[in-house]
Amino acid sequence: MNAQTATSPDAPLPMPTPPLAAEERPHTWTERWLGRPAAPTWAGEAQRLLLGAALAAAFGAALGLRHGGLSLGVGALGAPAGILAVAAVAVPAFAIVLALANAPLEGMDLLHATSRAAMRAGLFLAGLAPAVAMLVVTVEESVTVDVIGFGGLLLAGAIAARAFVAELRPALADAPRNTRAILMFALPAFLLFAALLAARVWWLALPMLTEAS
Repeated sequence: MNAQTATSPDAPLPMPTPPLAAEERPHTWTERWLGRPAAPTWAGEAQRLLLGAALAAAFGAALGLRHGGLSLGVGALGAPAGILAVAAVAVPAFAIVLALANAPLEGMDLLHATSRAAMRAGLFLAGLAPAVAMLVVTVEESVTVDVIGFGGLLLAGAIAARAFVAELRPALADAPRNTRAILMFALPAFLLFAALLAARVWWLALPMLTEAS
């Protein structure tokens, strides 16, 4: 564009670039792993679940810095173990209860709720990992490490449980009255079983939190 064209009253104005449609906008990392895709797949939800468990490994490795060496690997494997145990044992058992209660849920709905809960727990634990790493190598009392470790895992479990229930609540709200009556007891029982299972696995898989220094 030259000066004559710029000053000419008949020169066409530049057209603004139209905004991208919602479906054309690039997905953010958070939206991809915490949102619900338009067409969820079993492979995609499994990847979300495994990624959540992998993020939790950072918290376990941070706990392992207390003793160093092999404790790093033990911690990195132990922290995700509780999440994977719930997904592999507690959730399938709950799926059977849902089927017997004739709940209006598909397997994909349950997998999505599980993977999203695991991702939230993993993100929380990974966010705590740097602070935990600094604390475990500086504090003198081993009981402080125990409180930090089990406290972080307890909070992560509570976040995961809340996310799991929030994902299932809209579908369960439309369930028949008899189904809702059964789930009124079955859902809290599942959450309690999942919490005890995860706590037991973490107790066994994270010896740096149970051994005397």
